[in-house]
Amino acid sequence: MHVLAIANQKGGVGKTTLAALVAFYFAQKRKCRVLAVDLDSQANLSTTLREFRVEVPASALFGDAPLSLPAVRPAIALLHGAPALADLELGLAAAHRRRVRTFVAQLASLREAFDVCVIDSPPTAGLRMVGALAAADFVVVPIELERYSRDGVKAMLQMVFGVRAEYNPRVKLLGLLPSRVMSGQPRQRAALADVFAHYGDYLVPGQVAISTRSAIPRALEEGIPVWQLPRAVAHEASAEVLRALEALAAAMQPTTEETAS
Repeated sequence: MHVLAIANQKGGVGKTTLAALVAFYFAQKRKCRVLAVDLDSQANLSTTLREFRVEVPASALFGDAPLSLPAVRPAIALLHGAPALADLELGLAAAHRRRVRTFVAQLASLREAFDVCVIDSPPTAGLRMVGALAAADFVVVPIELERYSRDGVKAMLQMVFGVRAEYNPRVKLLGLLPSRVMSGQPRQRAALADVFAHYGDYLVPGQVAISTRSAIPRALEEGIPVWQLPRAVAHEASAEVLRALEALAAAMQPTTEETAS
């Protein structure tokens, strides 16, 4: 199992949307067994992937009790989020370090059962985000193009590199992924060009982005990926999303191809 963490310290940048689309993509397009972990106390990923919920909460990954998942599962298995996840952030730093290591070990115990794990982390630089990065093989950082979102990129990259130094030297930054792009606005097009020009070494390869399109939230509200909507409704959105997801998968190669074969 190869673990992809989707992380940003800022909310509203499209993390959960990307996490859901990644889960659907690897399950449907790559025929992988997918584990989805919702570490956000708002539990929006759990709403989208409600059809795939198993009766194990994501909080169990921070506990010492052995995990037991159903023997028969659909292509995606969701460890669901809940408001109580926020309580995990309480406590001393030493307890947090122990819980991070517990999370890593618990997730590792599921590696033989799945091909890909996608983790939707919360928009806070705390225990849950550190746990996600400490367990991850790869991390992608969705960003908005507004200045205050772009200004937070440095802090997020510093956190990734800090977790790499303390917990997880193998984690690979796949890159920043511009998200919620309003491509019809000249100011946003200029901002996207600026991001491509100045953050090129840190972007997901291929100059891909995900625009704000009504078809995407419509599909996720229905609990399906955007490419399952009627073609007339979602053709452009589907093509753009799939380009971005294929770029992510390519950046993870040959790892995911070896796993799925």
